[in-house]
Amino acid sequence: MTERERFLAAFDGRATDRPPAYEQAFASDVASEILGREAYTGSVMLHYQEAVAAVRGPEAHREFLERMERDVVDLAKALKFGAVAGPWTLGPPTKQVGEYEFLYGDPEGEWVVYRYDPNSGTYGPVGHSRRPIWRGREDLKAQVQEAWRRAQRWEEEGKEDLVRNVVRWRKLAGDELEVLGRGAGLSIPLNEGWLTACVLAPDLVGEFLDAQVELARQQIEVQAELGVRIVWGGGDLADNNGPIYGPKVFKEMVLPRLRRIVEHCHRFGMRYLFRSDGNLWPVARELFGGSGVDGYGEIDYDAGMRIPEVQGRFPELTCWGNVSCRLLRLGRPEQIKDLVNELTEKVLPRGRWILGSSNTILPKTPVENVLAMYEGW
Repeated sequence: MTERERFLAAFDGRATDRPPAYEQAFASDVASEILGREAYTGSVMLHYQEAVAAVRGPEAHREFLERMERDVVDLAKALKFGAVAGPWTLGPPTKQVGEYEFLYGDPEGEWVVYRYDPNSGTYGPVGHSRRPIWRGREDLKAQVQEAWRRAQRWEEEGKEDLVRNVVRWRKLAGDELEVLGRGAGLSIPLNEGWLTACVLAPDLVGEFLDAQVELARQQIEVQAELGVRIVWGGGDLADNNGPIYGPKVFKEMVLPRLRRIVEHCHRFGMRYLFRSDGNLWPVARELFGGSGVDGYGEIDYDAGMRIPEVQGRFPELTCWGNVSCRLLRLGRPEQIKDLVNELTEKVLPRGRWILGSSNTILPKTPVENVLAMYEGW
């Protein structure tokens, strides 16, 4: 079987000689060591690399994107992945404001400043024009209206970019790699403003989620027409203690909307994989048994989510990942091989497992540990 065939077999529940492999984000510094050249492949380090290129001008940004595409595909083939997808990028910043700091947005209006830390390889927000705190219903209404505006104008403003990206990645992947669908996510933002709204303005939270469903329906239909078969969807909702906004909010507000997105996927013969790290056991019955999702990813080993236990309760669920990011970062190669061998013994016979990290190959992860995960086959 080809790697792509192994990947698709995992969603059909067909046992294979070894598991397919895939990573949704792969830190550029680790990829650079593997490919033997400076690479632009993913994780938050990629956002910093993009910012550095983009402030040099549109031509430099275009060259960055072309090189990123080549690097991502070369890495996927080098590591024998079964699928590929375009990495998450932030787009060009408005301007550079410090040695490692970049401003995104309108300097006279809404903006956020991101900072890169060379020691950790991280890149994240350190300043906002308006911090995401609770400001009352009127502020929330404006965000809901903007979400609906994006959904209602997506065909004019967003469809062309999605079509171009899918066509481009399918051409780059050829017959060797399955191109995964993106977008079609669903989430309540995990910040003070929206978490407070779950209690004080649940009607507006519902409207915000409804706008996401409408956008997802359009994204699904377009990608289905282009031959995409698997949507890599979902939305972060939990930490190590469980759903951050609580199981009740998930069951009453998120679950019925998620079910609508998944049903729309199935209407077009597509599969939907839900991603969220954290402890999902408090909502497992509803999420994995009641929503209709076909797959589960970002399976957080360090938060107590283990594939054998998950599939023991939900045997038709295709699972991606579950190799601890902490272990990959701090452990030894033999420990990682032991974990992969344990998963292989317990999970591979079910035929519904895709090997990978619990979330992402993080910056500064030792290359020998990453290779040990794949050699654990």
